[in-house]
Amino acid sequence: WHYAETLRQWRQRFDSAWPDIAGHGFDETFRRMWDFYLAYCEAGFRTDYLGVSQLSIGRLPR
Repeated sequence: WHYAETLRQWRQRFDSAWPDIAGHGFDETFRRMWDFYLAYCEAGFRTDYLGVSQLSIGRLPR
């Protein structure tokens, strides 16, 4: 649930910052792709379709 709220806030901030972002040469396709991605991830976390995992991979000591 907490990560879904984080994603909602990220999407809101992205939208608010869009005029500055567009000023760096990014187009509407870029904007729509990021909006879709952030909305998809938010929905996925709210419905437990997505989750977060952390893996640590290393060699066993000899």
